[in-house]
Amino acid sequence: MRDEQPHLATTWAARGWIEEEGIGSATLGRLVRAWPRRAAVVNKADILDEWADYDTVVPDYPLEIVPFAEHPLFLAAEPHQRRRVLTGMWIGYNERVIATEQLIAEPAFDLVMHGVFPGSDDPLIRKSVQQSIVDESFHTYMHMLAIDRTRELRKISERPPQPELVTYRRLRGVLAEMPEKWERDIAVLVWGAVAETCINALLALLARDGTIQPMHSLITTLHLRDETAHGSIVIEVVRELYARMNAEQQRALVRCLPLALEAFAEQDLSALLLELNAAGIRGAEEIVGDLRSTAGGKRLVRDFSGARKMVEQLGLDGAVDFDFPERPDWSPVRTDS
Repeated sequence: MRDEQPHLATTWAARGWIEEEGIGSATLGRLVRAWPRRAAVVNKADILDEWADYDTVVPDYPLEIVPFAEHPLFLAAEPHQRRRVLTGMWIGYNERVIATEQLIAEPAFDLVMHGVFPGSDDPLIRKSVQQSIVDESFHTYMHMLAIDRTRELRKISERPPQPELVTYRRLRGVLAEMPEKWERDIAVLVWGAVAETCINALLALLARDGTIQPMHSLITTLHLRDETAHGSIVIEVVRELYARMNAEQQRALVRCLPLALEAFAEQDLSALLLELNAAGIRGAEEIVGDLRSTAGGKRLVRDFSGARKMVEQLGLDGAVDFDFPERPDWSPVRTDS
């Protein structure tokens, strides 16, 4: 990453994209009013035109965040194989973002819009959530374009069948153990809220990287700009809904939070193995096996600042059984006053 690049938190703060320390109806109203100026769907509907600057020599994915980048077997591979892995990881990244939007975020928003929870009929909540739903659909479109265009430019005609999104697998496992619909609704809401407060961490690492295709950085930056607003919206919405839940619902929400956080922290090693094998990397099983034996190799999300803020806003400090890591200096979430 380029040292001369300005600190991301400073840049976002200057542009008014960053989450505020204290949120409430005033902040929610401001975010709703700002949507026509901020939303990518309004301002970047012609994003396909940006692909003219694609340079086949420039990598598609940051080598610095590849968990096996320094593994001897990966370094011993041919340069074209390593480039193919980076391209596969970029395509896989977009596939996982789309799956997260469609399987995790949108179902949670839909529950709010259908009035499942007390308080979700508030006009300001409904307007902010509906705007977020429009955003999520456009994010899916942007990342779909990224997949299609990358495959076209890199001449990738086939992709290995991808595993089901690990975060969704964990959600399905939790739902299968819940006999009551109201409890399943709580779990879906929590998974969606965690998604909207954690996805910034996955976007920020690509948005701030100056070594990859400019178009890839642009797409993640536009998505991140929207998600920065969504983080504040979701925290406020969940806080309003939580305040109106009965004691049993509140206990279910507290039980679900660490499960959802662990699900979003998990690195899907089977997806990494597919990319290594697709590129013909010798010793792919050994590379992934070595990752499996280390705690860091099994962790995907490293910044939980947004989720931690949500827990604090709910007044649940100490009640959620999750070891929040220290906030990294590249985090897009500001926690100081």
